Amino acid sequence: MSTAAISPEVASAVAAAKDRLDAHVCETVAWHFHPSTGCPFWLEKAKELKFDPLTEVKSFEDLRKFPEFEDEWLRGGPVRRWVPQGLADRPVYVFETGGTTGIPKSRISIDDFRTDYEMFSDTLPEKYFPKG
Repeated sequence: MSTAAISPEVASAVAAAKDRLDAHVCETVAWHFHPSTGCPFWLEKAKELKFDPLTEVKSFEDLRKFPEFEDEWLRGGPVRRWVPQGLADRPVYVFETGGTTGIPKSRISIDDFRTDYEMFSDTLPEKYFPKG
């Protein structure tokens, strides 16, 4: 499909969505790689990169600059290396895989359940949650 076949309204919506995605990527990368908010793992990993994520990631496409994420990084080691400095004072929950393919992989959760419940609640009509 050529871009000429796309209506101006669709093209505008696509451009706006791309802008939002790029802004989200920049905000997320800035959080994870800034010394005051990033987690020890990513702050250490930044030293190995051949670019500066804080200044050189400006779009979704720029994520290609990063090496592939290795799932081995999730195995072993102190779990707190994944806790962002910006959330270091919050309770952290740890989930682990069963380890059927080797050492279990760990994942932290801080507010995930709250976010999930809020999104779940926001997407269902009130009629499915009768009052008291």
